Amino acid sequence: PITQVQAVYPRRALQRGIQGYVLVEFTVDQTGAVRDPIVIEASPEGIFEQAALDAVVKFKYKARVINGKATTVAGVQNRITFEII
Repeated sequence: PITQVQAVYPRRALQRGIQGYVLVEFTVDQTGAVRDPIVIEASPEGIFEQAALDAVVKFKYKARVINGKATTVAGVQNRITFEII
């Protein structure tokens, strides 16, 4: 990614000391923007998914160029890790 936004740590998880990750899959369009993100895997479930999706839609990628033309790329995955430092 050209621009990768840090996910906001859910306050409830932070207060309880919960750490985890979310694997998100999405499409990168011709402009490099993220479209249609979905959660593939999350651990623990039900805590970090929304924060990860909110961050991923703000990512910006360099568009893939094939034969001089920007192309949409489906099936791009990114793992967002939530760690208390």
